[in-house]
Parts: sequence; structure tokens; C-alpha cells
Amino acid sequence: MNMKNFFKIFAPIIVVSIIFAQNQNKNVVAKVNDYNITKKELDIQVQLLIPRNFIHSNVSDEKRKELEKEALKDLINKRVLLDYAKKRGYKVSKKELKKAEKRFIKAYGNKENLKRRLKISNMSYEEFLKGLKEDLLIRKLYDKEVKKEFSEKELKEYYEKNRYKFKMPPKLKLKLIYLRNDPTDPKGRQKALKRAKEVMEKLKKGEDFSELARKYSNDMTRIKGGDMGFIHQGMLEEPIEKEAIKLKEGEISEPIETTKGFYIIKLEKKTPEKLFTFEEIKEKLKRELKAKEEKKRMEEILKRAKKESKIENYFNNR
Repeated sequence: MNMKNFFKIFAPIIVVSIIFAQNQNKNVVAKVNDYNITKKELDIQVQLLIPRNFIHSNVSDEKRKELEKEALKDLINKRVLLDYAKKRGYKVSKKELKKAEKRFIKAYGNKENLKRRLKISNMSYEEFLKGLKEDLLIRKLYDKEVKKEFSEKELKEYYEKNRYKFKMPPKLKLKLIYLRNDPTDPKGRQKALKRAKEVMEKLKKGEDFSELARKYSNDMTRIKGGDMGFIHQGMLEEPIEKEAIKLKEGEISEPIETTKGFYIIKLEKKTPEKLFTFEEIKEKLKRELKAKEEKKRMEEILKRAKKESKIENYFNNR
């Protein structure tokens, strides 16, 4: 679970949306230590997992079951982490809760607007504050045991040891004419070869490659005069790439045969392999290492927390 997903699950707005049912002993789907997770909580969490542009009524039973499993896992993880944080002595002061509450009130314009929004979600203001407090508690756990910042020195050391990871492979800017071999036609190869030779004769007479691509090519790039743009090495079929690498800028290949037909390519431009400098890659590297390390730490905490918890899942037995 990366931190993006972590906050997606545990950010205040979502905690608000999965506030606990009034009667927690009714329709219990799981139990974490002394806390009952209700069917109502599960249903609300499922709705949050359904993409906003997806019509709820169109969710299949199979997809619904998948979402319920994911939603219940999120809810169990949340309860496990809350108990873990409390055992470690993390607490949220009244001052901290009040400060967070004020941020929400400001975001909604005023307290009455916030209450109206909560009413739509069928929850009281007290329930909202309870959920907000729990979110702050998990945030404290994250700040103390999960969050990781990398120094400039650490980033440079990683870069130097892994320079091969920051290389951009050579790129080829190509134009293409594809003469298809129709597999349903016994004479498909002969016809494709004949057309390829016809195109080559015209090219040797100086006719425009792009115009011939528009007229003869069976590839979708014909609408752009055969322009494929920049292609990284390794993206083309081996016979085509092998010939493309040999070409100089402006040169045109002889027809290249594959099982699909014949290809004629023109090399427009070739860019050499490039090593990104540390400055060019630093911010991206920082984000990637941070996400990787924080995911690892969170997984370790969850593993420990679950060992310390009694988890009963009734939902999967239904």
C-alpha cells in the first residue's frame, strides 16, 4: 500500500464517509479486537471504491463482491492501525482536534455548511469529530513511524550506484510504408512483394516518401504520411529494427520481409543514448524512493499490528 493509497483510505474526508453505525452490534461483518465493523460501514466504503463515472446500478454481482473484499480489507487495516497507534501511546489532544475541525469548517465556508454536508451522509457532528480524531491519530503514526525523507547525500549515493537505471535508450524517428501479405491469399506474398518493388522504384526516382505512404501503406500511419514519431529501440520487430539501426539520417531501407509482409522505412533522425543527470532526475527519484520506503514500512507495521490483534471475519463465511 503506497502512501497515495494510504491517504486515499485514511484521509479525513473518507474517514468522515465511513463513520460508524449507531447500532454496531447489528449486522456485524468483522471484528477487530473489541471493535465491530458493521455492514453499514462496509456498504459506505464500497460506494467510495466505485469509480465516480461508473453507474452504481451497472456494478455486477461479481464486481460488487470484489469491491466488498477490498473495502473490508481497508476497514480492518484501519482498525488494526488505530489499536496499534493507541498501544504505542499516540494521542490526539483537544487542541489538535480543534485545529483540524477549524480547517474543515473553513473549507466548507462555515459550520452550518459542514453540518449540512454531514447530514447528507447521514451522520452527526459528533460522529464526524470521532472520525476526524481517528484520522489524526493514524497521521501521527505515519509521521513517526512511516514517513521518510531522503537527504541530498542519500539521493546522490543511490544515483551513483544505479546510474544504469537513469539512461534513456537511443531513439529513432522513422517513417514507414507497410505492404501487407494477405494470409488468406495464396499469392499474398507475391502481390505484397510486387507492390514493395513498385514503391522502391518510385522512391529511387525521387518521389516523396510521405505521399507514397499515404497511397500504398497498409499501416494506420499512412494518414500521417507514414510518420511513426520517435521509437525506442526494442519497440520494433527485430528484422525492422536491425535495418533501422544501420541507416543514416535521411536514408531509406530496401524492403524488409516479415511474416506480415514487407516494410520500407526511412530514418528521419537518430538520438543517442542519454544519461539523465542527477539534477534532472532528483525530484522524481526522491518521490520514487520515498514511496517505496514508506510502502515497505507500512507493510511491516501492518504485519506487526495484525499479529497483536484478534481479527474475526464473518463476511467471507456468508
